[in-house]
Amino acid sequence: MKLAHPIRLVAMAILGLALAIALAAQSAGIALTRKAPETALSLFPLNGLAQEELASSAFLSVAEGLVPAEVGMPMAEQWALEAYRKEPLSPEAHAILALAEEDANTRSEIVSLASQLNRRNPRLQAVVLQEQVAQQDYPGAIATLDRILRVRPSRSAELFPSLIPLFAREGAVDEFARILDGTSPWHEVFFRYAVREPAALSNLLELRKRVSFDNQQLDQTLLKNLVAEGELDAAYGFYEQLRDGDQSSDRVGVLDWDNTFAPFEWAFSDRAGLRAQPSLSAEQLEISVKPGEGGVVARRLIKTPESPFVLEIEHDIESSQALQDIDIGLRCGGADNSLVLEQNLASQGNGFEIASLPDSCSFIEILIEARAWSGRSALNAEIDSVRIRN
Repeated sequence: MKLAHPIRLVAMAILGLALAIALAAQSAGIALTRKAPETALSLFPLNGLAQEELASSAFLSVAEGLVPAEVGMPMAEQWALEAYRKEPLSPEAHAILALAEEDANTRSEIVSLASQLNRRNPRLQAVVLQEQVAQQDYPGAIATLDRILRVRPSRSAELFPSLIPLFAREGAVDEFARILDGTSPWHEVFFRYAVREPAALSNLLELRKRVSFDNQQLDQTLLKNLVAEGELDAAYGFYEQLRDGDQSSDRVGVLDWDNTFAPFEWAFSDRAGLRAQPSLSAEQLEISVKPGEGGVVARRLIKTPESPFVLEIEHDIESSQALQDIDIGLRCGGADNSLVLEQNLASQGNGFEIASLPDSCSFIEILIEARAWSGRSALNAEIDSVRIRN
């Protein structure tokens, strides 16, 4: 049987083979786009995504200082332009073209249009963020940061230093309260970062009044850092919020041994050889000092009582040596920091009377110090209570 049209069949076979090879090259090119963009592009010259990868690589080389900007940026811009022509929706290409544009109006237009196409690409969103900050569009910048960090929380260390100045602005709390609602893991990470930044403490406290961090350790750190920055009144107001105002009686009466929210509750020493802790019943303070050790074992800030007042330490300590080796101190809190009292328990009598204090001394710190001399026995003693009375 004679085959019909052999030339046509051969032509169709060659065409099919060529098409298969082209499709294979395209598939291989797509597969290699991320790992080997140059190889991918040689296999499939119309691969815009590979060109986008090459543009990103060139840009990162400049950003990391591996290639001079005058060499790397034109290369990155050229690859980005080629990628844009092949893949008009490529977000990295838009980002690099915007970064390479010197005219501010043109750059803003590129960023605006690109951001409407893609709101998840981190590099494009970083360019959007940069433009929003330049235009002082702070609400937009905060929303952009939220989008970036929801997708790439690992970028928090890179972006948080830029976020703090935005957060610390007057009036910024309203904007941040709408975003930092706890619905993304990066929100708590930011709180933990901001609480270590003095410039952010005031607004962080204001934000905390509106939004619960659901993190007691974070609240404790915020309270301590406010005190460390000398913001005693603000810190005490926060303490009232944390305790629902039930500590208002701490100006007079017995001070319990609570230590959850130092420094407005007790802070105890807890190191080898020098330790203080509440008893199991929480009714006494147990003090333990090894020979050759000494220092402050307990301290607490309180609002200054009305003068005159008496500080009384209640105890059943019988050892005269122990009474001499436990000191009670009073120091003005805040900038004043002047020492008001420093006496040992042996000299207490009916209590330590404080006739008056400077007007600047609106808070006082109570200090309990103990020591055990080398060559003598360890000091182990209990204090029943610390009482303030007028």
